[in-house]
Amino acid sequence: MKNDRLFQMLYLLLEKGTVTAPQLAQTLEVSVRTVYRDVEALSMAGVPVYAAQGRNGGITLASGYALNKALLSDTEQNQILFAIQSLRAVDRPMDALLSKLAAVFQKQNVNWIEVDFSRWGYGLVDRRRFDALKDAILEKRITTLLYCGSNGETSRRSVKPFKLIFKDKNWYLHAYCTKAEDYRLFKISRILELTPENEIFSETFADAPPTEFINYDESALVAVTLRFSAAVAYRVFDEFERKSVQMQPDGTLLVSAVFPLEEWMVHYLLTFGSDMEVLAPAALRERIADCARKIYELHKT
Repeated sequence: MKNDRLFQMLYLLLEKGTVTAPQLAQTLEVSVRTVYRDVEALSMAGVPVYAAQGRNGGITLASGYALNKALLSDTEQNQILFAIQSLRAVDRPMDALLSKLAAVFQKQNVNWIEVDFSRWGYGLVDRRRFDALKDAILEKRITTLLYCGSNGETSRRSVKPFKLIFKDKNWYLHAYCTKAEDYRLFKISRILELTPENEIFSETFADAPPTEFINYDESALVAVTLRFSAAVAYRVFDEFERKSVQMQPDGTLLVSAVFPLEEWMVHYLLTFGSDMEVLAPAALRERIADCARKIYELHKT
């Protein structure tokens, strides 16, 4: 606990320069006496920290001081390196930072794991797209998208990009769409073209709604009951919450879930082929049957 407090104090001094003892005591939720004891402990550990009296006085770090690696445990050092390795998936310049910190921490084999969120065969395309979106987000630059929606229609959108989100095996752009006049999630693989514009926006992400409630009208969600054969059990457990799956004595799996009754959901369920049966609602069952009949008519000889 004390070590965590010392690190927090050091971080505050690095960030703010000079801080008074009462301010540190309030932030760290300790007494002023404890603050001075911690200052002494940091000094004994070789940290150039000192207290100055007077009107502009306070607790200060010597100019040019850099964080000593000894303040981080071996586990914490590994966690930092792992976090940077994960960031390399969307920010390739992280290689330089990873190399520098590996040298500071005197770590070997820092490339023991590789995180790559790009699709097989589309690595270069995806990385360029990530780079363009990352720059647009950081520069707060309005961006024009040519986007293919879940209904199959292609439209051009002007958006204010705020965040990249990886969720359920897919990347999304969380942005404010000027056409919809609301926040939207755009699946990155469906962005056909993107053009960062010269116009800069000033809004922040503070007022954005949680991503769980974007793009869907809750009134459009319906309860669905599905039966799957044992042959696709691996997909069922990959794609549905465990508590919604019930194993049956004959090896089949019953799934109870809530879905938006939209066309893309029909197409998704059809990817299970004859290993999936819709038990309820009847309207979804009929839509699946109707789509299957059209597929049959298209392919029959």
